[in-house]
Amino acid sequence: MSHVYIASDLHLGHANICNFRTQFSSVEEHDGTILENYNSLIRKQDTVIFLGDVAFTKERLADVGKLAGNKILVCGNHDLERGIGMQDLVNTYSKVYAFHKKKGFWLSHCPIHPEELRGKFNIHGHVHDKTLEDPRYFNASMENINYTPINFKEIKEIMKDRNYRGDKFYEEC
Repeated sequence: MSHVYIASDLHLGHANICNFRTQFSSVEEHDGTILENYNSLIRKQDTVIFLGDVAFTKERLADVGKLAGNKILVCGNHDLERGIGMQDLVNTYSKVYAFHKKKGFWLSHCPIHPEELRGKFNIHGHVHDKTLEDPRYFNASMENINYTPINFKEIKEIMKDRNYRGDKFYEEC
């Protein structure tokens, strides 16, 4: 059985990441932890939707390309930097989006403005550990999901528990 997972802000190969994620002593430890967590969970038949800022070097982007699963990218503000071009992204991911809609959710890198949600929830990254105090948003940055991709079904259950729109929304999904 295949599953859909979400992950944002991996920051693989980010030279200064340990200044922000201080529990890691080196970029190698940081990247190794994320890749090990990914590899322990994701299988060939799974789909992983990355919500941007995945790899900061071409070498780490090549590592992402070798990971199991069908990989989809919703672009972040750092995905086209440091010599990484759009062709590199297209060669790594099966699909590349600016925004993506899935079963009543907007998937984006940055949180979508509340007036633009149009009755949907927003799964996003970008703000790292600064979670919005609004039940319509789910922050899938690595800091919030234990540095491990999170199952889309689990996010739906979390959103349901927030009881923002009740059962009607979940019947539509």
